[in-house]
Formats: sequence, C-alpha cells, structure tokens
Amino acid sequence: MRIITINREFGSGGREVGKRLADVLHYRYYDSEIINAISLESNMDEGYVSSMLESGSFWDFPITYGNTFASFAEPQSNLTRLLVAERRVILDIAKKGENCVIVGRNADEILHGYHPFKIFVYAEMHSKITRCMEREKDGSHMTEKEMKKRIERIDSSRRRRNQLVGGGKWGAKESYNLCVNTTGCEIKKIVPGIADYIKAWFESGHAE
Repeated sequence: MRIITINREFGSGGREVGKRLADVLHYRYYDSEIINAISLESNMDEGYVSSMLESGSFWDFPITYGNTFASFAEPQSNLTRLLVAERRVILDIAKKGENCVIVGRNADEILHGYHPFKIFVYAEMHSKITRCMEREKDGSHMTEKEMKKRIERIDSSRRRRNQLVGGGKWGAKESYNLCVNTTGCEIKKIVPGIADYIKAWFESGHAE
C-alpha cells in the first residue's frame, strides 16, 4: 500500500496537485469524501463540518491536548467530536490497504505509522492571492487586501491545528519528503515529474 499526503498553504493549488497526482498514478483520491464520512458519522451538516475543521477555534486548545484528544470517551465540544471522527475516518481509509492520495486533514501526522509520502505545497503570497481571486464565485467583492488577510488567517489555523494533532512543524522542509513551490507554475505540467519522483521513492523501499 502506498499513501501520499498533501499539506498545503491556502491558495497554493495543493488540492489540484493532489487530484492530478491521483489521476496520473491511478490512486484513490480523498478530500471532500472525508468530510462526507465525518458528517455521516457525527450526524452534522457537511457545510458545518467543513467550516469547523477548516477554520475552527483551534486556539482554544492547549498544544498538549493533541496527545490525548483521540482517547476521550465523551468529547466536550463539537470541534473535539469532529477531530476524533476525522482521525477515525482517516485511519479507516488506511486500513483498506489501497493506494491513495489524501489532501489535508493532517493525514501525514495521523498516518505516521504507515510511512506515507508527505508533500507540502506552497507559493508566494501574490500567486496565492491571484489564484484565490480567480476561483472566487461571481459576485464576490473581496479586495486583494481582504484576500491576503483571509489566506493568512486560514494558514495560521492550519499551523495551529497541525501542532494540536501531531506536533509537527507545519511547512518546515524537514517535516516532508517533498516541498513544491507552485508560484508561476502550471500545475498540470509539473505533476508528471512529481509522480515519477514519488514512484522512485516508493520503489527504493522507503515505505517498508
């Protein structure tokens, strides 16, 4: 079994990298499917689940909480319940034994024992702002300054969440097998090279 996990800065195109990698390698792809599974397990609305896990108040938890939250018999908040459910869903995915790509969700920390290939996707701020502005739905009047603040807020939440769940250094090169800067890149053109690198990594026995 080969697992690829994708952590990414908001607006860097990490989701596109993950989806295209899954297509090129013929792996299962997990992203919104995880939210759907958590929603069903927790009996909560998908939109609410997504919002809480993307921008929930992770600052309310002490860092040491990450070492114990998964064993709580009676979670004390909706966010805690969702983190527990998320962990269980991701572990269930790994237990299926299929090759897969998992985007976000701190899957690299949760599946540490499965030796996944860990990718971090990032980009310069101007590139992230441009990407986010282009994909905004029609009718959005968010300025570039407002978008920059949104990107910084979401990335800050992801960093804190990573500390909570696994204690790793989010975005630090030593925490990943490959860091990809998508600034000025057409993602579909760089994915085949990334796929070749990953195949070579797995074939060298790193995941055993």
